[in-house]
Amino acid sequence: MQRLSAWFYLKNNKKRAAILILSFGLYFVLLYGVQFFMHPSVYMDEMIYVGGAEKMQSGYIRSYLKLNEVMNLGMDASLFEAESGATYEEMVAEINKGTHKFAEQLQEEGTAEHVFICNSYGIYVSSFGGDGYYSAPMLKKDEIVTFAEYLDLKITEGRMPEQPGEFLMDERMAKNRGFTVGDYLYDSKTKLVGIVEYDTYVAAGIDYADGANPDRQIYLLNNGTIPDLKEYFAKFGIEAGIESSSTIEIYSDQVNAIKEVEKFSKELQTPLSVMTYAIAFVLGLTLFFVYRLHVQDRYGEWCLYRSLGYSQKDVYSLAFREFGICIGISVGLAVIITAVLCIIGAAIMRSKGMLYEYLLPHVLLQIVGIGTLLAGLMQIPVVIAMQKVKTIDAMEEE
Repeated sequence: MQRLSAWFYLKNNKKRAAILILSFGLYFVLLYGVQFFMHPSVYMDEMIYVGGAEKMQSGYIRSYLKLNEVMNLGMDASLFEAESGATYEEMVAEINKGTHKFAEQLQEEGTAEHVFICNSYGIYVSSFGGDGYYSAPMLKKDEIVTFAEYLDLKITEGRMPEQPGEFLMDERMAKNRGFTVGDYLYDSKTKLVGIVEYDTYVAAGIDYADGANPDRQIYLLNNGTIPDLKEYFAKFGIEAGIESSSTIEIYSDQVNAIKEVEKFSKELQTPLSVMTYAIAFVLGLTLFFVYRLHVQDRYGEWCLYRSLGYSQKDVYSLAFREFGICIGISVGLAVIITAVLCIIGAAIMRSKGMLYEYLLPHVLLQIVGIGTLLAGLMQIPVVIAMQKVKTIDAMEEE
């Protein structure tokens, strides 16, 4: 007996087959698309805090008095007591005296090739899922030259900063914030004068040198010799960590900062996973009922095949092969649509200075897992229908 053709029904019922194929395809496209457009938020934080950490690590001196005790910096702690009568400017000068002595000690130790302790300037970097915060060093004129040379920053537009308040930043960050050379940043004192080419986000400026804020931000330049700031500062008896209660709070390194990125990733992934599974549930339920109606419409045809001598196994094999063809076409269609969607999305994100990744393996695994489960569940109405399929003679006898 000739084998039943899985293509016969699909060719003669193109509209119904198209509904099934498009429904399956839409399911895969939406699941991947949502994750593709939200993932840049995690990737952005990873690039800010870990991306350039092989050459530059940073932290914030939370407790200068504790640092003074541990490192014997010679700061006059009595100035910071309420009854001392010291002015704010005097306290700032005392802090700077101590922190810069600390920088000299770190420089002499030799693990870091360059140590900068200075003010910082916060720049927000946006993505579809929220904003990240980049802490840019505010350096002296000679220091910013060293900074740019060490990181091999290439000026693509404008020039190097030369005056207090002048800034440079990478092309992506400038696009992200909508800045061009000559623009003032968030205030009238800070002006973008140079755009550089770099692998990840980077920015730096020349300090105003007005004594308004103490120098408490620390930046270490080295060729991968300080992957772990917690371990590095422990050699000096200094407590460092990602917690704000630490003597030095770690902002960027290769070991500890990734924990903050992972924490943010989990915070973002929780609502994102809920959204993904909600989409999967709603679309899956819709697909299940669409396919169930399809199965019910095939009942009479399957009874006819049984009457012509085909076994229940033959009829089920036909239904399974038809389902497989629909899934195969829909997956191929989904890949093409998703690729086009991602290319368009990537172009939009590039124009906005966002970082992105085309391939998200964990999302693909998630989709395969959910898709496999759904495919299994969709066999339930087929199996139930097969139990009811009878020959026409048997139906007449009843």
